[in-house]
Amino acid sequence: MSQELFIEIGTEEIPASYIKPALGHLQDTVTARLSELNLEHGPVKTTATPRRLCLVVEDLAGCQPDQRLEVMGPPRTAGFDQDNKPTKAAIGFAASRGATVDDIQIKETAKGEYLMVVQEVVGQPSDKLLPELLTKAILAMPFPKSMRWADHDTLFARPIQWLCALYSGEIVPLEIAGVKSSSSSRGHRFNGASEVAVQDFRHYRQEMARLQVMVDMDERQAQVAREINEAAKSSGGEIVMDQTLLATVTNLVESPHGVCGSFSQKFLELPDEVLTTSMAVNQKYFTLADDKGALLPYFVAVNNTEVKDLAISRQGHERVLRARLEDALFFFNEDRKKTLESRRPSLEGVIFQAGLGTMAEKAERIQGLATHLAASLAPELTEEVARASKLCKADLVTDMVGEFPSLQGIMGKYYAQHDGEQAQVAEAIADHYRPLRAGSPLPESVAGALVSIADRLDTISGCFALGKRPTGATDPYGLRRHALAVIHIINARGWQLPLAATISKALAQYGAKEMESGPETVAAIVDFIKGRYSNDKVAAGASGESVEAATSVLFDDIHDCNQRISALEAIAHDETFTMLAGSFKRVSNIIKEHEASEVDEELLVPGAEKGLWQSFQTVAEKCAPLLGSQDYPGALAAILTLKDPIDTFFDEVMVMDKDEKIKANRLSLLNAIAQLFRQIGDLAKMYTLAR
Repeated sequence: MSQELFIEIGTEEIPASYIKPALGHLQDTVTARLSELNLEHGPVKTTATPRRLCLVVEDLAGCQPDQRLEVMGPPRTAGFDQDNKPTKAAIGFAASRGATVDDIQIKETAKGEYLMVVQEVVGQPSDKLLPELLTKAILAMPFPKSMRWADHDTLFARPIQWLCALYSGEIVPLEIAGVKSSSSSRGHRFNGASEVAVQDFRHYRQEMARLQVMVDMDERQAQVAREINEAAKSSGGEIVMDQTLLATVTNLVESPHGVCGSFSQKFLELPDEVLTTSMAVNQKYFTLADDKGALLPYFVAVNNTEVKDLAISRQGHERVLRARLEDALFFFNEDRKKTLESRRPSLEGVIFQAGLGTMAEKAERIQGLATHLAASLAPELTEEVARASKLCKADLVTDMVGEFPSLQGIMGKYYAQHDGEQAQVAEAIADHYRPLRAGSPLPESVAGALVSIADRLDTISGCFALGKRPTGATDPYGLRRHALAVIHIINARGWQLPLAATISKALAQYGAKEMESGPETVAAIVDFIKGRYSNDKVAAGASGESVEAATSVLFDDIHDCNQRISALEAIAHDETFTMLAGSFKRVSNIIKEHEASEVDEELLVPGAEKGLWQSFQTVAEKCAPLLGSQDYPGALAAILTLKDPIDTFFDEVMVMDKDEKIKANRLSLLNAIAQLFRQIGDLAKMYTLAR
């Protein structure tokens, strides 16, 4: 009979950011283990509040199915000697399976005869397997920071207070950190703390609702949204919805209740980002704005319990927020007493990374690389780019950014405006941190985009030169994120940027620092960016074959690579291209070991061979200006005309002639053709797609 498994881990309040990843790991671990144990089940679901992590497995089979296992052993030649007597290998194999030599059978396989033992395995009941499964799954849950308590060795996010574990209505016996499982749960800490017996997940939800706990995370988030919007009505404004804050608050409360408070008008002198960050980061409060988007001197807090006197609750929130905003206003006013320019020397005391110098040195490198980029990509903005990159890190030593690191760049913009810097310079200082993460907005200004690329290439180059490269899932310096940011900015701007030369410039700016900065490092960085680019293109919908065809022959200019991929994708399913891709694959196989491409016309035989040479010359001449102007569709259209001459050549000409000179000349002809094709892509990589 299939039944429900329900487990609740009751704890002290777990940090909001820990909850979702922990639930995901618990769900994945239990699902994987059930599969390994061959236990059939329905959906595996999770939910949580700050004081409980829950998992439900629907329709969990009551027992493993019986199995007939054919366990293969060593070859027969190793298991039995010439007299057909069992060897130590056969005896050991049988013993390892709990069998005797008499139980051994001979199995005929594609590789020959092997020893085999057939075992009839009786399935175990689920209730016997669950205690170990659940205990290991709970103890394996990862948290950014775990703790021990009392005299227990158990590590968990917060002390475990109770365990409710039920399968088919019966208690699953567990004991973790001295806490034994039961059929009891607990309600809200303040409004329903008493223990209550539960029967299953449905009954559990009903009892928790009665005890002031909204268990379902989606329902609780919807209730938080309703509460804050309702509370905001008294101010005449609307909530500035922050989805990240909404998710955080959802995991801070079990019974949400909104309350609207106010603060002094003087705090509206602060930049909007300072107000919203101070309220969201420190207090988890929502800001309000009028119908034009201007912030109002109001906020909404979410209590974890319904209070009898809202006025007292409101005053408490206002008092705490007032202190925070006073600090922010003090920082803002004090910071503006010094210009960003005057703060630059203080960056000497801020380490960028061990081995890569200070932030002052990094700012100088960014300035050198950004102005180098501007000279070719936006020469009219060279001065603005130089100034923005010179000041872009100066706000790191301000009090405001020290208190709120997420405001780096943003405060730099406001302080630059206060200092009288050009508008383009101020915007570029804020812009150069964009994009903050995958999918975030890109720099809006050209100057900001150039400084952003310079900043990220400096980081990537320095880390690679020190051997601090991403490995597997490990990327402590966020180099993959930086590479994608560079790619996306270049894509958005359509810039033609030679990567190898730019990276060489970035590495050269590190000067005499002890690091690997030669051609091998440059190649490694370009290859790293190519890997990010290829994955990103495929994720965006391009075929893996066309991406590999383009990147395998040349990857130094992202815009150029985009053009070649688009041209290859557009023609991939053309019937003539399908045939040509097959022919090119044949050409590629033949010329693998041949490097020369100079053709001696005197050695060409009239007919198919000379005809191919003449056709090739005509096409090459036509393609030259097309390739030079990146008209790859036009070049491919011209190349397609070589399909028939190539086919005729292979039908009538023996490439591997007995005469070595003729053979070499024919290979050179094919290599010359291949080199023309490869200026767009390796068409052999397209053969599978073309078919």
